[in-house]
Amino acid sequence: MRKNLPVTNVEHVLEDNAALVSTTDLKSRITYANPSFINISGFTEEELIGAPHNIVRHPDMPPEAFADLWQTVQSGQSWTALVKNRCKNGDYYWVKANVTPVIDTVILSATCRCASNRVVKKSLQRAHSTGKYKKVKAVRHS
Repeated sequence: MRKNLPVTNVEHVLEDNAALVSTTDLKSRITYANPSFINISGFTEEELIGAPHNIVRHPDMPPEAFADLWQTVQSGQSWTALVKNRCKNGDYYWVKANVTPVIDTVILSATCRCASNRVVKKSLQRAHSTGKYKKVKAVRHS
């Protein structure tokens, strides 16, 4: 698993109307990133395009979450979960990630973080810190 370091304790909060959008190929290489995604990630478009999507993976995210993501998407279903991403400088941001498979492409999009997601975020942080993440399931859409 990619270990993106260093990390800081500085959180960037998405604006309520923010929509982060990225697409990848079947090998998880970024093929598109919208300006909001580029801006919050801290990477340039040139650094992102062609890079593995896990370039923004925060080391606090358990590998099981991404194993479930790929298993779900490869079965043709959409996947939704709260994900902690890492900015280029080590800061972090939370997204409600919605991943939808499309023929020959995987669409990764993250929507705004609203008040109800903050409660879920705290639950995920507690689950991660106690080693109980495996009991927290992602929502699968058919």
